[in-house]
Amino acid sequence: MADDTQPLSLLFTKTVRLRLDPVPQEQLGTPAALAAWLAGHRLTAPDVPVPAQLLREARELRESIYRAARSIAAGGRPATADREHLNAWAARHDAVRMLGHAGATWRPGPSPARSALAVLAIDAIDTLGTPGRGQVKVCSGTGCVAVYLDTSRGRTRRWCSMGTCGNRAKKNAMRERATADPAETR
Repeated sequence: MADDTQPLSLLFTKTVRLRLDPVPQEQLGTPAALAAWLAGHRLTAPDVPVPAQLLREARELRESIYRAARSIAAGGRPATADREHLNAWAARHDAVRMLGHAGATWRPGPSPARSALAVLAIDAIDTLGTPGRGQVKVCSGTGCVAVYLDTSRGRTRRWCSMGTCGNRAKKNAMRERATADPAETR
């Protein structure tokens, strides 16, 4: 279920939906949900257990990645606490990068779920700490504040997903044009 066009670390930040709502929708509500997300993005095997404590740590990591990406998208720098948090997770890294039949993959260390989170921290550091980091943007869709990497040719992408936010914006614009006063459209 991985979106090969976006870094995994930025996809991980999308596990909270409707961030601007009074009660955002948490997609990682249980250790099993985190295990399913990690397995679905080929960071762990499907049967890897996730301890309850690691779920809390995963959410904290996700929020550090999100805040750091938002800072960079706004032209700033990540807060010291977020940088230190990402660096601490990356330092715990015990997974090994391997070339398999289907391409590059990670072989986890003794704690596969913890290794997967370290891989997400490393991915965030690579994404947010390279010259291309200026391509990190915040979705301009109504009510959406997802972060994404703009890899479009002219760096003009405006939405985190054309299938959701982009499509919604285009439908709304078409609806507005259809209901506009004909005298105004001349």
